[in-house]
Amino acid sequence: MQVWVTTFDPEAASSLEGLYLQALGLLNEETKKQVTRYYQLIDRLRTLLGKLLIRMVLKQKGIPLNSMSFGSTPERKPYVTTNGPHEPIGYNITHDSGLVAVAFQSGPDLYPDAPAYRIGVDAMLLQVPDRLTFGDLVESVGSQLTPFEEQLIREPTDTDEKLRRFYLVWTLKEAYSKALGIGLGLDFKEIEYDVPRDVVRISGSRPVGWKFIRFEVRRGQDEYVGVVVRYVGADDDARGECIVEHRPAGDWLKELDAGAFIRQCLVELK
Repeated sequence: MQVWVTTFDPEAASSLEGLYLQALGLLNEETKKQVTRYYQLIDRLRTLLGKLLIRMVLKQKGIPLNSMSFGSTPERKPYVTTNGPHEPIGYNITHDSGLVAVAFQSGPDLYPDAPAYRIGVDAMLLQVPDRLTFGDLVESVGSQLTPFEEQLIREPTDTDEKLRRFYLVWTLKEAYSKALGIGLGLDFKEIEYDVPRDVVRISGSRPVGWKFIRFEVRRGQDEYVGVVVRYVGADDDARGECIVEHRPAGDWLKELDAGAFIRQCLVELK
């Protein structure tokens, strides 16, 4: 499994408009409509980067454009299918503020639920949204936190640690939901993340067969936290607790400047 992350300064999105307009030419008309339907440039840019990320992943895998087809499940989970002797690939995309990321896995260990395999990713900027207090932020999703999680989030005296715990809890819930591909059909209170101990429980029990990895990404003063979730097989050792692995950046996580990445796409995806 790998994660590719592109970042840019959300306050300077207009500086990428020229590259954005050029990169639209790499897309077919249907995909272009999906990108340009947004009013704000930053939303169009994030959508474009998501489309380019998965295309570059497929190019790395040696899968030509004319042998792949994009679709989505009834629950709107996107997937890609390929023709010919190519390995299956599962992927998921997330974006927040100035970050867009894709998590992907290929090979014979992708199962079940082809073609929208059970892999999910979510990442968020460690920042309280404008016009909200931290208390407002917690209250806005309070019905989807367990009492234990809310206690853990409010416990630290340090505001940065409160934010970190809150967003780790939330991104893990989102990533697991996206891996399942069931959208709003999941009760987030069934998912409980003990952040200090890095232990996750689903409906009070160990989630057998699932792997959870958390990560951080920095760009300047901005810090993002994220979680990747993937189903690895029901024969996983069910003893003990399910530990969320804290994995630092390395070969598995590729960080890219958005401007440089678009320029690379303009050369390699023609």
